[in-house]
Amino acid sequence: MEIILYIIAFMTTIAIVLLINEMFFADKKAVKDRLEVFVDVESLPEDERAMRKSFSERIMKPSYEKLLQSISNATPEGLQEKYENTIIMAGSPKNVSFARIVAVQMMFSLLLALLLYMASSNGESTDYLIIFMGATIGFILPYRMIKVKADQRKEEITRSLPDVLDLLYVSVEAGLSFDMALKRTIDKITGPLSDEFHKALEEIRLGRNRQEALRAIVKRTGVDDLSTFITSVIQTEQLGSDIANMLQIQSTTMRQKRRQRAEEAARKLPVKMLFPLVFFIFPTLFIVVLGPAIIRIIDTLGSGF
Repeated sequence: MEIILYIIAFMTTIAIVLLINEMFFADKKAVKDRLEVFVDVESLPEDERAMRKSFSERIMKPSYEKLLQSISNATPEGLQEKYENTIIMAGSPKNVSFARIVAVQMMFSLLLALLLYMASSNGESTDYLIIFMGATIGFILPYRMIKVKADQRKEEITRSLPDVLDLLYVSVEAGLSFDMALKRTIDKITGPLSDEFHKALEEIRLGRNRQEALRAIVKRTGVDDLSTFITSVIQTEQLGSDIANMLQIQSTTMRQKRRQRAEEAARKLPVKMLFPLVFFIFPTLFIVVLGPAIIRIIDTLGSGF
């Protein structure tokens, strides 16, 4: 029985490694495949061309694609939409899809459950609660990693928005149109906000309506401050108001919000520091300060008796 569990754990580990390689290191493989099209110019029968492929390309890759398709078909639409929105807010990493994340969740959950089972099983009893907790952590962890990346990206966009609005205001005041000011601004900055505006300008250049392209930014990022700014831009355009005045007001408002968030974080800091102070710093401090005195008192009392 233990040998079977070890084999399953080994195969699951290999599958997880292959999935991670497919998600994050597939670019080199794609370049190699494109180059092979030009290298292999000889006309060979289809069977012989198929046999020249590696075992993973002939057997494992088709099975893997069928597994991903089965996962997509069996998953409720609401859960699938939630995962896809999180992936988009994380910046749509290459080769990361809903089905791949679920596949990693299932395999990682199985691997942790097997490892904890083998570690906790002592021949007499098995702690199934620990196994269940391990499987749950293994299932939650992959999605949580994508969610953390999405939250970090949203935080970076929120933090950089006031500076972008300042550059936009200066450019518009200098006489540029909003689109040209936006283009000059994203050429001077880097980060996810620059990438999103660049994507919107490309969509507008290809014929998409400006309002739709700007609203798509809100959907891809999920940042409330950016949503407020884009709504103001659309309303200003519809009403024919002064866009420079709107940019100045929005820039001032965003800077006030950023300062308020910093003050709120500073007020929360003492509460967050309480736990490490009580359980880590104070005990160490007491040992350093009172330790020698306690040792001397014990020696004195011991010699007195």
